[in-house]
Amino acid sequence: MKVYVEGYGCVLNTADTEIIKNSLREHGFEITDNLEDADIAIINTCVVRLETENRMIYRINELKNLGKEVVVAGCLPKALKEKVKGFLHIYPRETHKAGEILKDYLEKHCRMPYIEEDINKTLYKKLDYLTPSLISPLPICEGCLGNCSYCIVKIARGNLISYPREKIVNKAKELINKGAKCLLITAQDTACYGFDIGDNLANLLNDLTQIEGEFIMRVGMMHAKNAELILDELIEVYKDDKVGKFLHLPLQSGDDEILKRMKRGYTVDEFKDIVNEFRRKIKNLCFTTDIIVGFPGETEEQFQNTLEVLKELKPDYIHGAKYSQRKGTEAAKMKQVDTKIRKQRSEILDKLRRELSYLNNKKYIGKTMRVLILDEGKGYTDNFKVVKFEGGEVGEFRKVKITDAKTFGLRGKII
Repeated sequence: MKVYVEGYGCVLNTADTEIIKNSLREHGFEITDNLEDADIAIINTCVVRLETENRMIYRINELKNLGKEVVVAGCLPKALKEKVKGFLHIYPRETHKAGEILKDYLEKHCRMPYIEEDINKTLYKKLDYLTPSLISPLPICEGCLGNCSYCIVKIARGNLISYPREKIVNKAKELINKGAKCLLITAQDTACYGFDIGDNLANLLNDLTQIEGEFIMRVGMMHAKNAELILDELIEVYKDDKVGKFLHLPLQSGDDEILKRMKRGYTVDEFKDIVNEFRRKIKNLCFTTDIIVGFPGETEEQFQNTLEVLKELKPDYIHGAKYSQRKGTEAAKMKQVDTKIRKQRSEILDKLRRELSYLNNKKYIGKTMRVLILDEGKGYTDNFKVVKFEGGEVGEFRKVKITDAKTFGLRGKII
């Protein structure tokens, strides 16, 4: 039986889509990239924002109207089950069981029981279903320790379950031995890795740097309050050449009152201290952050506070988003900011993020950087800026002299 699988969302979801495919293969299903040939279509969904949710539901109905048997996987069925009634569901913590679930459903016309307590005991087995590629996602845990008032992903992915360190390291060795040159260390919050099992991210990264071979790691999004708890150890391991000089640390707001209502667990000053300490000790750090504009109750003054903090910190890249009201979250019950105001603030933020990105990129002109070639004429620097150039072989690490800067990238010449 042929199955078509498509996935949406974050790097963690990208890994889950791959895990679903490999689990299906294990149970005798044939994966096809041609939707027309497929007997069954599986969509691995994202619901982080309302517009994303709407796009997912539209796509599910589109697949259904094509006459396909549709299976809905990922965050949507776990967080908003009522929105996808009548479909077989595969939840985020059981993507490695996708083949077993689908086979059982087709044979018995009912879904096997979902018992999360049992699944959590062997959740690390998801790692067995990852296959190597030049850039390989490497999930290190599921869920998080946060309770952000606006976040629906917590409802979908639950509380923290960290994978055993030795299991992650063994998987990383396998991926690198089979050709991976870049490991994307991924989780909802990489900084809280290990807190539930007496371990931490710095220990994990230290072990990963001991793996033989030429490769680089990009550490995914960290929550500031958890990064602060291991800050000295984290910065020390960041000095290793195998750890990319890339810091994704979401600020979300530059106003302490808004941060408190968001339940972020840190102040603006505490956040600044983390960024400044990283920058002081890590050369050429690429600092990326996330901002939500129009959070419930955000005044014009509070929005301006955010802009001022961004002007001070000058992130290399800002992921800006209009606040999105998500069902089941605390923030959804708060007094909402008018959608027109959200849109206006988003446009102002977009202008600033472009200005700051270009100013940061200009600093690299004349510098020589090690670059991993990802595609013909394109690669990642050691701090994960995209650079374009001519020549080189895919998978090589080459020295590139930066000759020009664009708003969201660099140009250079192999030397």
